[in-house]
Amino acid sequence: MSELRKSITTVCEKKFLLKNLEEYTRLDGRAFDEFRNVSIDFGRDWGCCHVSLGKTRAIAQVSSEITQPRSSRPSEGILNLNIELNPLAAPHFEAGRQSDLGVQLNRLLEKCLKDSKAVDLESLCIKMNEKVWSIRVDINLLNYEGNILDCASIAALAALAHFRRPDVTCDGEEFVIHNVKERDPIPMVIHHYPVCVTYSIFDGGKYILADPTLLEEGVSDAFMSIGINSYKELCGLHLGGKADLAPDVILATASKAGKRAGMIVQQIKETVEKDSLERLEKQKQGFGFGLQNLNIDYDVPEDINKYIDKWEAKMKKTKKKGKDKKDKKSDQSMETEEIETVVAEIEKCGEGTAALVPIDHKDKNPWHDSDSDNQFEDHEVIFIEQPKPIVDLRDIETDSEEEAVVILNADQKTQKKKQKNRK
Repeated sequence: MSELRKSITTVCEKKFLLKNLEEYTRLDGRAFDEFRNVSIDFGRDWGCCHVSLGKTRAIAQVSSEITQPRSSRPSEGILNLNIELNPLAAPHFEAGRQSDLGVQLNRLLEKCLKDSKAVDLESLCIKMNEKVWSIRVDINLLNYEGNILDCASIAALAALAHFRRPDVTCDGEEFVIHNVKERDPIPMVIHHYPVCVTYSIFDGGKYILADPTLLEEGVSDAFMSIGINSYKELCGLHLGGKADLAPDVILATASKAGKRAGMIVQQIKETVEKDSLERLEKQKQGFGFGLQNLNIDYDVPEDINKYIDKWEAKMKKTKKKGKDKKDKKSDQSMETEEIETVVAEIEKCGEGTAALVPIDHKDKNPWHDSDSDNQFEDHEVIFIEQPKPIVDLRDIETDSEEEAVVILNADQKTQKKKQKNRK
């Protein structure tokens, strides 16, 4: 199978975007330091989170299992992060194969979350040197419209904050994993929430755009990814591409990223708290009940139940009409069966016409006697048109030299044979 090529940014699009930047405008109408809206929704299972950053969408799922610890860190659990770029997000992504972009995103996310010690791994230890919890975060990209790293980091943090692992007790050498009905699940211990904030750099640092789109990423000279938490502590910094930035520019950009991180962390905490309250009240959870928060413009009428009721009433009426028609047809067939059979014979009434006349009333002619009109009300009279005589085309004189076509029936054939034999 041939590899699909990603969409190429044309020269016209590049010139148009750069011209807009010279006028300090962006194609989507945002300011240079303005970010797209973020929506966070949780699924029915613990640790299932859907995040949309503009049109870029990702879903994260946290899973856990009990394994042996690493020999270098016997009292710490294991945290694994994986970003999957599948063809659902973009056609040029290959399923089951890690591209260069995927490797780069995984390393940046691990530096931001794992190396900054955001998750307390010691709390995942069950018994030192024997059993620990292994936590895995799988992030699947659903739609690619620029800035994958920011969307993936928000999804991973929200999923980890929402995840609950079952309680485990150790009695000597036996480990008992308790059911959710027996004991309440235990949440993850998170020290801080490092968020990745990405900027695109144009014209050697003259223009710096926050939260770039897919077109802006294709035109930019370089990008800068800053991992920072709500306390404005720097957790990671990566500069890719070709751009010379002054230290003052980096510090100013990092301070703006700190404000953005504080807003995102607050939103994550609020959504997790809201979801936990809804679960205590046993309300309906899942992505199907949270679509109103996704900023999707669906033309769904508010009174949709009324339309459904009308449609059901129409279907009932059509079914009733079909039944009535069937009943009428059956009644008509019964009436036709009740008609009395009458023995009749054909009587010639004139040239080209004949009538079926009952044998009992053969002496009386209904066509001439006006008093006997009511005698045949109970009987059907069928008029039969006699066939017109077939003309022999050989008797017609024609000037054309073409052969004449003769149509013969059975009687004419027998008569012609007799004439030939006589001759």
